[in-house]
Amino acid sequence: MSGDLFVKRYDDPERCATAAAHHGWLASLDSGVRLPALIARGAQHLVFERLPGRAPRVKDLPQAAAALGRLHAAAHRQELRATRLDRPHTTSTGLVIPDFASPRRAPLHHAAAEASIHGSVIDALLDRAGESVTFYKDPNVRNYLANGNEVAVVDFDDLTLAPFGYDLAGLLVTASMTYGRLADRSITRCLRAYRVAVAPQICSLADLKRYAELHHLLTLRYLGRNGYRHPWPAVRPWPDPFLTELP
Repeated sequence: MSGDLFVKRYDDPERCATAAAHHGWLASLDSGVRLPALIARGAQHLVFERLPGRAPRVKDLPQAAAALGRLHAAAHRQELRATRLDRPHTTSTGLVIPDFASPRRAPLHHAAAEASIHGSVIDALLDRAGESVTFYKDPNVRNYLANGNEVAVVDFDDLTLAPFGYDLAGLLVTASMTYGRLADRSITRCLRAYRVAVAPQICSLADLKRYAELHHLLTLRYLGRNGYRHPWPAVRPWPDPFLTELP
């Protein structure tokens, strides 16, 4: 890192090339959401412009949710309208985006077994082929930069297809595990901001709760690291839907 540049280094040249392709596709969506410009690339590093800002705090989360919604809406409108969640998608730039379930099924079943959650519950949440499609891009709260009224999106290592609301749930889970339990009004404002950006009928609170549990299972191993100080069961702002709401 130096001056106005940020250098992201990779151990694997293929992962470096994939991250550059992800960035290029997201930038091509013309969503109005700020992304850092990719200045240069090598076999195992990418050089981005350094954007001003800091990780969003609780008060910034609705702005982050709105930025995420604008990206999701642009991706669906321009590329993913006719895509299915259970099939990989090849974009207009030649990027192959993996389907929703395949990269998650094994790790989720493993984590669910340790948490005494029946695998059929996990499968019911993963097998959602008929839903409208957007993407997942590691919604960790640290992958946003808040600067005044603007929120930029950074980190382009991971990308898969996902249903609307899945990344929003991840943002709220990672923020809760970082800052503690979010007030109901914060959740409501984030959901409203996201739905204004995508469509009023997309992403119900029930969907948000269920997707949050998938993120919790996938994030368990990071508790105590990377700023994750609070276990999700201790800061979950609603009852556990696996126990109270799912069939």
